[in-house]
Amino acid sequence: MKRFSIVCGLILAATLAPMQAIAATFRPIVVYGDSLSDLGRASAATGRAVPDYSSLVGGGRFSNGPLWVEYLADSLGITTTPSTNFAVGGATTSGHPQNNLSPSLIGIEQQVNNNSVSDPNALYIVWGGANDYLGGITDPTVPVNNLTGAIATLIARGAKNILVPNLANLGDLPSTSNLGAVSSGLNLLTQGHNTGLAASINALRQVNPTVTLTLLDVNSLFEQVVKNPSSFGFTNVTDKCFINTTTVCTDPNSYLFWDDIHPTTAGHRLIGNLAFNAVSPSVPEPTTILGSIVAGGSIIAFKRKLKSSQLKAKMLVESD
Repeated sequence: MKRFSIVCGLILAATLAPMQAIAATFRPIVVYGDSLSDLGRASAATGRAVPDYSSLVGGGRFSNGPLWVEYLADSLGITTTPSTNFAVGGATTSGHPQNNLSPSLIGIEQQVNNNSVSDPNALYIVWGGANDYLGGITDPTVPVNNLTGAIATLIARGAKNILVPNLANLGDLPSTSNLGAVSSGLNLLTQGHNTGLAASINALRQVNPTVTLTLLDVNSLFEQVVKNPSSFGFTNVTDKCFINTTTVCTDPNSYLFWDDIHPTTAGHRLIGNLAFNAVSPSVPEPTTILGSIVAGGSIIAFKRKLKSSQLKAKMLVESD
C-alpha cells in the first residue's frame, strides 16, 4: 500500500505539472492505434459518419477537441502531422470490425505492416486493445501478442524510442459501468491485458537493450482521477458529456468522458501530460516504477481469477 501511494503521488504530480514545450527530441511522432489516437482517418473514410458528432465538434476526432498525442507533440515542440498518424477509430490489435466500409479501416498490425516508417529519430506510439475486449475477446494473450509483434516489427526496422500506453479499466466506462458482471469481467480483462503487456515490454527490453521502451500507465492515472476528481479539475468522472447532437453538458472540461467510451479533451490533456513526463529527457519517468511492479504478475494467474459468470461479458457486450 505504501508503494502504491508513492507511485500515485508521482503520477498526480506528473499529470498536474505545467507542460512546457522543449526542443524537439523526436522527429516525427509516428502513431499506430485506434480512436483514442485517431486524428480523423475514420471520419474521412466514412464520409464523417463515424464518429456521429463530427459535424458538432469538427476535425473528426473521437472527442471534443485535441487528443493526447496532439498535446504531447505540442509539448515536445513538434508539429502534429496526420501523415505519420495511422491510428483509426474502431481498430483492434489485429483488424477492424468495420473494414467493409473502407479499405483504409485497418487494425494495428496492418497499420504497422502497411506503413513502414523506419526513422530512428522518431517517437513511435503503439496503443490499442480496448476494441478487442469490447468486441468480445476474452483471452488477453491474443491482443498482447498482437501488440508485442507490432512492437517487435518496429524494432526490427530500427525504431529506438517506443511509447506503449496500457488500458484504463474498461468496466468503468459510461457505457459499461452499470453492467454488473460485465463490468467486473471487463476490468479483469483490463488487468490481464496490462499485466501481460508489462511483462512483454520487460522481455523486449531484455533482448533489445539499445531501444527505449516506455510503458505509459494510463490505468493508474484514470484510477486516481476517479478517486480524486476535484484534484484534476473534474466534477463528473462517471457520465458522458455528449448525449446527442442537441444535448451536450454545459461544461465539457469538467467531465472526464466525452461519450460512452472516449475521454474529453481535458482527459486527453492529462494523458498527454503523463506521456510528456515519461519521454522527456528533462524529467523523471514515474510510469517506469509502476511498470516494474505490474510486470511481476502473470496472465496465468489472471485466467484463474476469471470466473465463468464474468465471461458473460462477451455475449452481453456483443449484443449491446
